[in-house]
Amino acid sequence: MSTETVDAGDTATPSREATPVVEFDGVSKSFGGNSVLEGVNLAVRPGFTGLIGPNGAGKTTCLNVVSGYLRPDAGDVRLGEQSVIGLRPDKVARLGVSRTFQTPRLIPNLSAIENVMVGGGRHHRHGHIAELFGIPAARRDEKDQRARARELLGVFGLGEHPDRAANQFPIGSQKIIEVARGLLNDPALLLLDEPAAGLGAEDVDRLVEGLNGWLEERPEAAVMIIEHDLELITRLCPTAAVLHFGRIIQNGPPKDVLRDPVVVEAYLGADVAAGD
Repeated sequence: MSTETVDAGDTATPSREATPVVEFDGVSKSFGGNSVLEGVNLAVRPGFTGLIGPNGAGKTTCLNVVSGYLRPDAGDVRLGEQSVIGLRPDKVARLGVSRTFQTPRLIPNLSAIENVMVGGGRHHRHGHIAELFGIPAARRDEKDQRARARELLGVFGLGEHPDRAANQFPIGSQKIIEVARGLLNDPALLLLDEPAAGLGAEDVDRLVEGLNGWLEERPEAAVMIIEHDLELITRLCPTAAVLHFGRIIQNGPPKDVLRDPVVVEAYLGADVAAGD
């Protein structure tokens, strides 16, 4: 890991007084006696927040707890004023939480635009039965969703081939399609699990530009990013939290966090950090 960082560019720094979009309050989780999260306290406010740390630190477990895929052993996670503990992933999604995964979970034989449209369940006002029977209001909803999905693909530079099957895109483009799918829900909280892994420099630029543009239009929303690309974290995130052995060991501006000796030791080991 290089500890040389750059500032977060023109990304607006969220106010420390801003109401958190999501809060972890003493969250703990173990698997078979192995403690993965230990008393995690973290407030994620509007804007970009990075969640970084060595492999096995518990980062993806945090996202799984927020999105309803895991229930913690202790503690609470609140989206606004509402606890999401015990809610199924689809219920959490309807509250305004979208997420991506380390490996894209697209439907291979569906087109790019159809995969993006899968993410619009929060706004299906008339239900799938109404769509099945072709009720006019449901058809209008579908038309609106298709137009929005096409727009999102264009924002991320994938608008030229919206009808191409998802499995015909390279892995980097598939990851961007999954990000677009998450945005179709107009989430209050977007969770990104290593979105830049496998992306070339050009794809990373498209990802950054698309996310910045989306968030500029929704200043009340939050984007929480797990990423090993620390340059991307410093480029996007005014705030980064460091998770190590299931605990938050530092939280603040990336340029300060990544110079902290405790953080450097967590990433590189005591000998390397000391310059031996």
